Amino acid sequence: MKLGAYLKNKREQSGITLKEMQERSGIRKDIIKVIEDGDLKALPEPRHAPFLLRQYTEAVGLDYEGVAERYADEIPDESPNERKRQQSEDGDYQYFKRVLVSFLVLVGVLFAGWMILLQIGSQTDIFEEKPIYEVDEEVVSPSEESEEETEEAATAEEPAEEPTEEPVTDYTFSGSDGSTLYYDLHVEAPLTISLAGNSASWVALTDDADHTYAYENLTEGEYEISPEADIVYLTLGNATDFEVLIDGEPLENPRQGESVTVYYEFNLIKE
Repeated sequence: MKLGAYLKNKREQSGITLKEMQERSGIRKDIIKVIEDGDLKALPEPRHAPFLLRQYTEAVGLDYEGVAERYADEIPDESPNERKRQQSEDGDYQYFKRVLVSFLVLVGVLFAGWMILLQIGSQTDIFEEKPIYEVDEEVVSPSEESEEETEEAATAEEPAEEPTEEPVTDYTFSGSDGSTLYYDLHVEAPLTISLAGNSASWVALTDDADHTYAYENLTEGEYEISPEADIVYLTLGNATDFEVLIDGEPLENPRQGESVTVYYEFNLIKE
């Protein structure tokens, strides 16, 4: 039996309707039908298939790991870009580790050398301070004192420059379709999306320029969106416990607390 037919059979045996399934899993009805048809590559984002299957199996009381192992050949692999990104991150970490160890070794050698020099200097007085020139106390005339006071007063009177405020991205909520929320973002500067939650959540953050910023479980993160992007897609698996910020400003969510899984679609309007 194929994966889609197996899942549909388990749902119907449990007496769960499509509407109830949508409420339990946070997955839209049309996405549920695509999953039960068995063609996971027809999903809007096939690389999200493992996350959606986990939500589905938990809603009907199945073990996701067992289902994933049994039907591994039907579940799309992780995207090549994601694998390359992971490999690049591992390489960067190893390089940083080597640089850090080398730096610590160098600091240790310099510290040991300095301690040796101090020990030698204390025994031989090579660090004894000696004046280079003998200089008498300078006599400052009243006129010179007056000029210094005038310069200090002029400096104190100069007004301080007011800090300039960085432009903040303006956004408007344009509507929703089920668990998907749509926003229009008027972008004046590089866009930064921040996430913060009290507990871990599955997060998928991508754009229409084929950039993947996050595809993992996390509790917080901050991401600068590529200037090439026109649409940004965000999926939160535990949206009731997460806050989304646009350039540091909390994003208004009219569906806050209603759905476990929420899909955001940001249309970037560039100024």
